[in-house]
Amino acid sequence: MSTLTTAAVPATSSRSRWLWMLMAAIALGQLFAFWLLCSHQVRKAEARHNETIVQQMALTDCLQYIPGSTIASCTIRLDPGAQARHAAGQAAATGAVPVSFTYR
Repeated sequence: MSTLTTAAVPATSSRSRWLWMLMAAIALGQLFAFWLLCSHQVRKAEARHNETIVQQMALTDCLQYIPGSTIASCTIRLDPGAQARHAAGQAAATGAVPVSFTYR
């Protein structure tokens, strides 16, 4: 029986070693995926930050160099979506019906 027990020990040790190597590879893969996710989010945040700075600079330039400009007029010039929202807001305001709250 001693030959059977000594023969079974290396097989278990080999399986255990492969199991630990597999678990280490999975852990390294997860760490790499986490690093990729974090670096992508940081790049997106930097892009949003840079876009905000450029928009602020464009608004400042508009207010400084266009005579008679206001914050609202410069915002409409700089943001193409603002023109559509502004037009939709005016259209909704013209169709509004005044309401009176008088009690008898």
